[in-house]
Amino acid sequence: MPAERVQAPQEEEEEGFEPSSSLAAAPVAAHGLAAAGSGVMTGTYFHALDEKGRVIIPAKLRGALTEQFWMMLDESNNIGLYSYPTGMDILEHCERMMAEYPEDEDIADAVYRITSGSVLVDIESGFRVPIPEILRFYAGIEKDVVTEGRLNHAVIWEREKWQAERGGSDRRNSASVLKAQASLVRAAASGARRSPAQSEPARSARQAGEAADEQDSERASHERASLERDAERSPAAAERGAERGGRKAAPSGDGGRSPRLLTLSQLGR
Repeated sequence: MPAERVQAPQEEEEEGFEPSSSLAAAPVAAHGLAAAGSGVMTGTYFHALDEKGRVIIPAKLRGALTEQFWMMLDESNNIGLYSYPTGMDILEHCERMMAEYPEDEDIADAVYRITSGSVLVDIESGFRVPIPEILRFYAGIEKDVVTEGRLNHAVIWEREKWQAERGGSDRRNSASVLKAQASLVRAAASGARRSPAQSEPARSARQAGEAADEQDSERASHERASLERDAERSPAAAERGAERGGRKAAPSGDGGRSPRLLTLSQLGR
């Protein structure tokens, strides 16, 4: 795909990547980044490295990062951005896997790739972050990049590589992936993933309705049993019992006959 066909809206790029004078002069702690990272990372952003090899973190990703965060080489030789706690979780998991499977060469090599390609970086003024040379080398990044949000992390791509991956043969355009996408969105939009607090009122109402239905069913069962006992004694007693219960010997609304009529009709057999 030619590079001209993928263009970021100019106003978005200016808003997301040009730091204001107040941010540029402020210390890192005042940039509004959460101490432990918060929120999720979403969206796709087109930008470029400056002359010092630094990238400006897109504005909409900043709330999910910490003042120090991890850059890690991923399985596709792109650069993953992880908050400090998430990066530590990854490294601790690597350590556990090495201890649990000391003879597994694939795990050992995977851990080597992760640890040798992981760098803890600091946010500089204007949300600029230097990309370490070793990561730029593996990712093939010289100037233009694309950053994608991936919920708990973000990924920086070399732009031409990103464009090639998004071509017609991209697996993400396959029918199975599109079907899974539609299913995920429908389930989430219908409330399948609501929090317990959000679901509680609906759950309580449903449980109350089910309890009422159960009570009605039990009451109807007791009434039928009582009528049958009365019918066994005499038809007149059954009629009196039905009248006491306020029930009339009439067809039900669905065109069928009421339980009482069915019981009485059986007496004539």
